[in-house]
Amino acid sequence: MAKDPSKTEKATPRRRQKAREEGQVLRSQDLSIAFSLVLVAVTLFFYLPFAFRELLKLFNYTFEELPFLELNQFVFVSLEILALLTFPVFLVLLVGGVLSNVVQFGFLFTLKPLVPKLDPINPVKGFQRLFSLKTLFELVKSLVKLGFASAVGYFAVKYLTRYFTSYASFPLEVQLYYLAKSLVVLVVAFALLAVPVAGLDFLYRRWEYEENLKMSKQEVKEERKQYEGHPLIKSEIRKRQRQLAMRRMMAEVPKADVVITNPEHYAVALKYERGKMYAPKVVAKGVDSVALKIKEIALEHGVPVEENPPLARALYESCEVGDFIPEEFYRAVARILAKIYRRRRRF
Repeated sequence: MAKDPSKTEKATPRRRQKAREEGQVLRSQDLSIAFSLVLVAVTLFFYLPFAFRELLKLFNYTFEELPFLELNQFVFVSLEILALLTFPVFLVLLVGGVLSNVVQFGFLFTLKPLVPKLDPINPVKGFQRLFSLKTLFELVKSLVKLGFASAVGYFAVKYLTRYFTSYASFPLEVQLYYLAKSLVVLVVAFALLAVPVAGLDFLYRRWEYEENLKMSKQEVKEERKQYEGHPLIKSEIRKRQRQLAMRRMMAEVPKADVVITNPEHYAVALKYERGKMYAPKVVAKGVDSVALKIKEIALEHGVPVEENPPLARALYESCEVGDFIPEEFYRAVARILAKIYRRRRRF
């Protein structure tokens, strides 16, 4: 299918999450097959001694005990031994299939991929898929896999059957050993073949996955609007937040010990609790209309207002609401607070 030229932007985290919820994940089937084959090869390597003994037991049981057993008893014992031989391999295949998918895209459970879609039966889109890059890649990959598998199978079988005609003269134990060895060699050969194929397939799937998730600039803008909200709504939210912050700040002015002013352009309200604070704390500050409002509230509640333009401006520029004043202002503020405390004692 032709790619939309407008989709030039990388997928956003929200787009990726939505695709994952719909079951669109990065997954390579060849990687799962290669992982399972490697696990089976490793399992056979360590499991072979036990399997060899069990297989030998089955052959001995078949040829030595069969004349003295009933058919149902023979079938039960044979199936039991065959189950012991094959169950670990099937279990490893199952675990390998699950683990390979978990490693690729984690744990995911969704039924959305099972929802019927009309695209697969659309003749126009089906014709487009027939001549797509994905179809070409799958064709080339299948031909390469078939060629390598045929070559590996041919040379492996040729190597393993060099002395095939002489096996008949060997004892049963030797024949079984070569049979088990041949099985392991074939599995290892195909596992080694599957690894590079899986690597190439994974790289292509990752590129294809990223290309399918790409978005247009307009889609990115629309998603940002939906996620962050309309600019007017965001502006209103910020306005409300500023109003709430202003109310909280103004509510702290009556608790202040002094308001230092410019006298009209700057106002900084300070609070100091001896024994609880190591320095005076800025509880409110503002310029112009906010400064006048701070002074008005301070006068209404009997909070002293001291005019000191250099100090008021310096405190405003160097401190935020909630900060303790810097050390260089200790002496100047201490003089003002001392004057206020002396004034209170007189009254």
